[in-house]
Amino acid sequence: MIVVGLTFRNALSFPQSVRANTLLHVEMHCALVGATFKTEEASQEENPLKLKSLAVITLIVLGCSAAFGQTFSLGFRGYRGAQYCDYEVVTVSAPYAAGTHNLTTDCGLPADGVMVGFKAYIPVSSGAPVTGTVIEMGDNFFDALNQANTGCQVDWVTRTKASTLRYGWAVYYSCSGGSDFLLNYGYLTTKLGATKQQAGAKITSFGAALAKAGTGTKK
Repeated sequence: MIVVGLTFRNALSFPQSVRANTLLHVEMHCALVGATFKTEEASQEENPLKLKSLAVITLIVLGCSAAFGQTFSLGFRGYRGAQYCDYEVVTVSAPYAAGTHNLTTDCGLPADGVMVGFKAYIPVSSGAPVTGTVIEMGDNFFDALNQANTGCQVDWVTRTKASTLRYGWAVYYSCSGGSDFLLNYGYLTTKLGATKQQAGAKITSFGAALAKAGTGTKK
């Protein structure tokens, strides 16, 4: 993350052109995640116009940060309600998206998966469990799980908000390239990971399904 540091001293003493250029400089950095502003010799006795100028610049930066993207962290529940130990942390700057498939914190696996993709739309007519506006990303959890280049590819579909009323995630995979298969799907939840007291606390969103599919993977 890039942080812009600006120090203002007696802002009202700057020529108008300098103040305008300063605002333009801030506006040109709307793609940055955030900015840090430091003020010196600021007090309630200073000219209110100076404080107003700083407030305007702060609002511009906050607006730019909000427009830059959305980051969400969501856990996975199966279509039968089981809470899985893995979860996703995704940042969306439409139409692009990238994130981490967390497999280490609660699942205890050696590495996390890397996710990257786009905002997409899946029509209801497709018959897919998750439809509508979604984030669709490639996920390398096969390689992360096996610590090797497996040759298998994963397509991870997710919404951006938790819900118990409609399915929010689905995972498709292929190890041949000729066709893909729906591996698992379920609900998104704000709970990240699973506690040790929960049944299947060390089961990932894809582990049981892979075992059932005959890959021998149970994690």
